[in-house]
Amino acid sequence: MRRILGKSYFNSEFFKNSFILSIGTVVAQVIPLLFYPLLGRLYTPEDFGLLATLTSITVIIAVLSSLKYDACILITETKQDGANVIGLILTISFFLLFIIFVVLELFSNQISVWFNSPNLSKLLFVCPLTAYAIIIFNNYNEWCVRNKYFSSLSWNKIGNSGASTLSKVFFGIIKVSSNGLIIGDLLGRTVIAVRSIYDALRKDSEVFLNITFIRMVQLSIRYKEFPKYTLSGALLNNLGGQLPVLLIGLYANSTELGYFAMTMSVLAAPVSLIGFAVKDTFRQRANEDYIRKGECRNIFINTSRVISILTLIGFVPLVFILPFLFRVFLGEQWIIAGEYSQILSPMIALSFITNTVSGVLIIVEKMRLYFLFQIYYFTISAASLIIGFSAFNSMKMTLVCYAVGMSSVYLLEMYLSYKYSDSKQIK
Repeated sequence: MRRILGKSYFNSEFFKNSFILSIGTVVAQVIPLLFYPLLGRLYTPEDFGLLATLTSITVIIAVLSSLKYDACILITETKQDGANVIGLILTISFFLLFIIFVVLELFSNQISVWFNSPNLSKLLFVCPLTAYAIIIFNNYNEWCVRNKYFSSLSWNKIGNSGASTLSKVFFGIIKVSSNGLIIGDLLGRTVIAVRSIYDALRKDSEVFLNITFIRMVQLSIRYKEFPKYTLSGALLNNLGGQLPVLLIGLYANSTELGYFAMTMSVLAAPVSLIGFAVKDTFRQRANEDYIRKGECRNIFINTSRVISILTLIGFVPLVFILPFLFRVFLGEQWIIAGEYSQILSPMIALSFITNTVSGVLIIVEKMRLYFLFQIYYFTISAASLIIGFSAFNSMKMTLVCYAVGMSSVYLLEMYLSYKYSDSKQIK
């Protein structure tokens, strides 16, 4: 590995920052993995299906209410401007989420019917609350990336994973409510959101206390392209990502949805061990390179090479034993999820490589192209699932269609990221 990449790569600040984040991300991903055998026995596939539906709604409204201004925290010119952008986001999202809360409560019964989930109507209030906690957490993460607080970012990832997982286990054991999985998820996210606020003020109280309304308005205008193009693109991205949950709930049932949700959760854990850590440091380093040299192709190629090698070494052998692992660690009721994991694993491996070096289009501010790509992503995601259910009426064949379609999306994203990583290619 050292011969392939060169000694300078392993001695670089980029590698050191990636290593720090990798340690935190490894621990953060190992925590739920350790407790999945217990969670798989404390809760049913239907419980996981309900949580997946609520999470899908939450993710979508979190993106909508932030207006995607969080994407420009990294590229703000000064630390003070970054803090003002965060103040802008938290203010706007608070009021938008209140409006969404009212709408969800007014139409809760109808929404429950749409998603084929009778219990959903009583739990929709959780979505805006969880969304605000997610927004706070994501903003703090962006703040850490911008200011190279990689150690804090690493600890924050661990705290988020630990709080959420332990809360779910706790409520599953005491059985104070049949919705322990949902309550535990909300409590865990709230705890880490509060910790994020505390940590941000502890490090940079002077900067955050100097946030002004006038500067927030000025920055909202300065970065108006982000709500215009990035928001719509991010919404399409999240809608495309959540479509499997929404359409499986519509075409199948909560049990099948639970199998799919567990499959994606378990598969996402190992591929995220290094991927998300490298992604954060990649974006920071790529942004620096682009500002200084007008290109970030070298760091793009080197990072892609490392992740591809790690994927081949670690992921390929795992595919053949996935059903066995699901049965042993989660219990007999999750065997079907193990079969689904084999179908989706090549797609997950490709997404791992691609997502690690994503963000180039944002760094070079190609917002319109980013938006067009998200249209393609959403279209392929929806079409592959609808075609699968309509043509085959089989969950497994539907997942095959979805895996093939999404693989084409990731390959296109990789190509666009490579092309625009050099300013000479930007016309």
